[in-house]
Amino acid sequence: MERLAHSTGNMRKKKIQGGMSLQEIDTIKEIVFTYDVTFESEMKWAARWDTYLLMNDDQIHWFSIINSLMIVLFLSGMVAVIMIRTLYRDIANYNQLQTQDEAQEETGWKLVHGDVFKPRLYSTLLWVYVGTGVQVFGMTLFTVIFVLLGFLLPSNCRGLMTAMVLL
Repeated sequence: MERLAHSTGNMRKKKIQGGMSLQEIDTIKEIVFTYDVTFESEMKWAARWDTYLLMNDDQIHWFSIINSLMIVLFLSGMVAVIMIRTLYRDIANYNQLQTQDEAQEETGWKLVHGDVFKPRLYSTLLWVYVGTGVQVFGMTLFTVIFVLLGFLLPSNCRGLMTAMVLL
């Protein structure tokens, strides 16, 4: 494009490249610049995500999978052992009660049984929160399953949002 030299006049004319006519520019007013970008590609619009979504590499990271499974099994085993020891110790203590005074004294999990069956003050609000949480979780799960099966494209944000609202 041709540059404009400073002059004392308010109106200047500028030649636009590409054979277009002269454009009058008022130096006092604001000029809005726009541009267009055109991307040319041989790839179809519907197939643009195939590069990222399809696995061409058959290499599976077996070490990472087995390592994760071993950690989960080890931690689950530790929690199970701790719970079994605690329950075994509590049951052994209850079985060793010899007198009526000791039998009336409640310890351990027997202190909790009265609280479990006591009606709550805001139980309806709790059920509203639980129901809403289950609905949001189910909606997210079904949407992810539909994306994985290929019914929805991750690039189509409007389609994803519509599916979430409908679910």
